[in-house]
Amino acid sequence: MGIRISYMGIPFSNSEEAAGKFAGSHGWKDAELIPEMSSEGVVRSLTEGRSDYGVVASSNITAGPVQETEEALRGRDDIARLCTDTVPIHHCVFVKNTNTEIHTVSSHIQALLQTRDHLSRLYPNTGRLEVEDTAYAAEMLAEGKLADDVAVVCRKNAGEHYGLILVHENIEDRSDNMTTFTLLKMKE
Repeated sequence: MGIRISYMGIPFSNSEEAAGKFAGSHGWKDAELIPEMSSEGVVRSLTEGRSDYGVVASSNITAGPVQETEEALRGRDDIARLCTDTVPIHHCVFVKNTNTEIHTVSSHIQALLQTRDHLSRLYPNTGRLEVEDTAYAAEMLAEGKLADDVAVVCRKNAGEHYGLILVHENIEDRSDNMTTFTLLKMKE
């Protein structure tokens, strides 16, 4: 059996990219990437032995510390933080149908914080809807779990994978937007 790495989010998320990057830098060619929706899910996967390593977002240059990761690791002195890596983060806006009047923008809280200024200019007077993951927002819109008047913020490959329509690219408020991810392992 190869190395099992759990990561917060689902396929086509930034955390999946980070997990693949860690696998590559450690020479784990046969690594199995296991999606967990949240940092708590990654910690649970490690604790229950379903994964050998975990990858969580720790902080972002724009939005600061990732609160869900801090909460999931609070008081967990049985989990080692092995190393970190920084991944450039670029956000796009996707919609389900062209010429739809957008009433709400949905994504992970970190993505909404990292694009706050752009979203305020592009979609003034619209609501924000937080979901568990950027790629999950794209999946939800594509599957009709979000209304058609919702736009989602996610990675370009996520929106494309789910057949959504790209309306804005690179809407992060800082062109040097990046997130630090941490590789976790249970202490021996």
